[in-house]
Order: sequence, then structure tokens, then C-alpha cells
Amino acid sequence: GGGGGALKGAAGGGAMAILGSLALTALKNYQANAAASTEAAPAQRMAPPPVTREEVADVTDPRTERLVLRAMIDAAKADGKVDQDEMQRIIGQIEPGSVTPEERQYVIDEMSRPADPGGLAREVRSPAVAAEVYAASILAIHIDTEAERAYLRNLATALRLDAGTVQRLHQMTGAPAV
Repeated sequence: GGGGGALKGAAGGGAMAILGSLALTALKNYQANAAASTEAAPAQRMAPPPVTREEVADVTDPRTERLVLRAMIDAAKADGKVDQDEMQRIIGQIEPGSVTPEERQYVIDEMSRPADPGGLAREVRSPAVAAEVYAASILAIHIDTEAERAYLRNLATALRLDAGTVQRLHQMTGAPAV
């Protein structure tokens, strides 16, 4: 595993595109609002900066796919157990017949490891991927325990996401604030 086609479909091509778009939108909107608040007319909202080719490449990279899957698995483990609903959210992202035995083993191995937000964050290559990893994490779980809220706060810190981007991602996904 880990090659160019690693876990192709594991987070579904369409799902990856949606996650990437969600992440870039939250990041760009926060950047535009932050820039507007430092201008002379803070009430005036600025248009978000354009998405760059590099950002699109980052959020669609096969390595990002693997990070997103790992983020979902880690988030599901945050409260010490993976419940049936969380398992379905992860498994539901895997297209039938799209996973090799190696990739299936990767998922099994990741499920058995403890959640490691710091380790996950060290593999993130850009703010856009950080936002995508965080969005995948909040979509993987029902945020209903203090352990899950603490995990997401730690993950946001490890990913160096600003509070505005985190808040926007929670708003865009309908997830409660942590």
C-alpha cells in the first residue's frame, strides 16, 4: 500500500472532491474574513482568495486520501470505542471491489492502533489538507462525548488550524462546536 492508487475509492473519489471543496471553502472564507477585519472598513466582506493549483493538487493527492481515511478511523476511536454507526460511516466510504487485500489490511491495522492526532498532523503537507483531514474527522463521528470533543480540539491544535477555520468547518458540516 501507499502507492499512487492506495485506497482508491476508500474515501470515494466523489467524497474526496466534496471534502476537498469543503476544506478549501472554509479556509478561503476565513482568510477573506480575517483580511477584511484588518482593513479600514471591517464591515465590508472580501471575496475569498482564489484556490490555487497547488491547493487542488494537495487535496486530491492519493496520500491525502490515506490521511483522510486514517483521520476518520482515529476520530472514531477517540472515545475508546468504535460504535456501529462510526464503522458504517467509514466503511460506507469504501466503494465495493475498490479495495485490495493490502488496503483492507491497512484499515484493520489502523483500527487496532491508538488514535494519534500528532502523528496524523505531522503527515499533513498544507493548510488545505489540514482542513480536509479535520473535516473528515468531524464527519466520521457523532460528537457526543467529552473524549471526542477533546480529541477534535487536540487535532485542530496539532493541525495548526485557526479557530475561524475550525468554526467554519463545524458550521458547514452541521457538527456541534467543540
